[in-house]
Amino acid sequence: MKYEDLMSHVGKFGIFQKLIAAAMCLNYFAIGLVLMYNVFILYTPPHQCKLGLTENLTTSNATEIPRNEIYESNGTATENPLRSGECYSYGVSGAYNYTQQACTSGWMYDTVEGVTSITTEFDLVCTQAWIKPFIQSIQLGGVMAGSILGGILSDKYGRRRTLLFHGALLIASIFLLGNMPSIEAIEVFSFILGFASSTTTATSVVILHENIPPKSIAFFGFLQMSFSSLGYAFMSLFDFLVPNWRHLMTGTGIITSVVLLPSLFVPETVRWSLENENEKETLKLLETIAKVNCVNTEEKSVKLTLRQADDRKITPDCESAQPLQIKTKIKEGTLDLFKLPFLRRRFIILGISWFSVGLVYFAFGFNTDNLGVSRHLGACLAALMDIPSNIIGFLLVRTIGKRKAFITLSSMAGVFFLLTPGLRKVNVWVGMVSAMLGKLFASGIISLMIVTTPDFFPTSLRNQAFGACFSIGRLGGMLSPFVIYLGENVFEIFPFILMSVMVCAAAVCVFFLPETTGRPLPNTMHEAELLEKYRVRVSCCKKDKRNLYDDDGGELRVMQIEETLS
Repeated sequence: MKYEDLMSHVGKFGIFQKLIAAAMCLNYFAIGLVLMYNVFILYTPPHQCKLGLTENLTTSNATEIPRNEIYESNGTATENPLRSGECYSYGVSGAYNYTQQACTSGWMYDTVEGVTSITTEFDLVCTQAWIKPFIQSIQLGGVMAGSILGGILSDKYGRRRTLLFHGALLIASIFLLGNMPSIEAIEVFSFILGFASSTTTATSVVILHENIPPKSIAFFGFLQMSFSSLGYAFMSLFDFLVPNWRHLMTGTGIITSVVLLPSLFVPETVRWSLENENEKETLKLLETIAKVNCVNTEEKSVKLTLRQADDRKITPDCESAQPLQIKTKIKEGTLDLFKLPFLRRRFIILGISWFSVGLVYFAFGFNTDNLGVSRHLGACLAALMDIPSNIIGFLLVRTIGKRKAFITLSSMAGVFFLLTPGLRKVNVWVGMVSAMLGKLFASGIISLMIVTTPDFFPTSLRNQAFGACFSIGRLGGMLSPFVIYLGENVFEIFPFILMSVMVCAAAVCVFFLPETTGRPLPNTMHEAELLEKYRVRVSCCKKDKRNLYDDDGGELRVMQIEETLS
């Protein structure tokens, strides 16, 4: 009996599944709060040296030296390569003899009263400006580490335990980060926060996929991503209302605690229990699901259903008539992603795509201060653009499938990112509209990646594979602060050109993945391989694939997979 047949006895998509979906969406709202928190707490306002023109010159002399120029000893003006002279002060030795000197007494920040950030508190400007992108990369490094380790923990110890532990760690790290007295301590807790948030993210996605039927997963996947966008938009408003970065983190911790509270009532998934042959726990889960879904199922019939649904007798595909008899239980690990050719190919393609999309998503998110509008407005618009992008992505998936939808969204994002630098020179608002349209399509891409990635792997590897792909995406995100740094200091249009190239590269890679729209989530390794029927093949030689996909060769193929993994 198939997993889907098992769930038909207790309710495939009832109140229970909808409550699980609601809890996972709330989790993503919490993730949205900390997704781009560095944009706010690392804000760098306009600044200048405390010692300089205002103290060394008379009012009449000071007005003769434009802020954006440097006056040499001979009185001739040259362009300031630092744009605003914020890293230097000036000494006076005569009427027009000005000498440039480094800041020695700190900086004055042009901010509204009460506005503070890590940058203003610890003077992360000029020679210390590199610490800002370093902190951002440290946090994304934690995200990458959490994605890998969290996937392993989730597959080994269960979805529920992993979610609860890392949810508590996330809340604690938010509170502690806002009370750290030094940059070194802030860097440590930025890493921990990134670690906890990534594991919570990956586990929430897998729990959603393992509880929602295939025909509804696209809708709830995009809905989940929309909640993340709402969290990010709320964070921009919250920062506007609470401009002190320490108070901001404390408030964020309180809100996250409330939002994650429903996760306490989320049980283990039936798929994971079956995969780990825990009959007692599975029986209890089935009874709970039946009760919540108001299905009148007697305990004896549920037990009988459970015996018939032994995962070693699950039919591999809806098109196959004969069950697969797998006599031994093989525990797969992360390294098995590289042992079988079809898994290795999928993982490499998804890794390249995740890296590209991760770099683009975070590069744009960290660049909202440079869109030519208010930083809060820019961040809020960037977040809210994710909602229509998710609607567009969902409609495209329903119409043309996940693979074609990804290619379409990537192509459109690449075009608008490429046009943005030129349009900004014509008009700031036109350039901003072009950038936001690029962000709209790029957000649809990352939502689609999150929705699609679990479809390619069996239950025993699903969370590990998703976590590994997610971590590769955050590796791209780790590089994004330095991409923005190069755009601010070396080549202004570089970030947009790079983002255009990366999303187009991802589109080319995804073309070679199987189409999974409408396909059941694979439970076994053989079911995962059956998806190969739905990918584009580029080969000059025809190979006999009968024993991979035909019913006659199903059992033989399972034996071949076992030999490879053992």
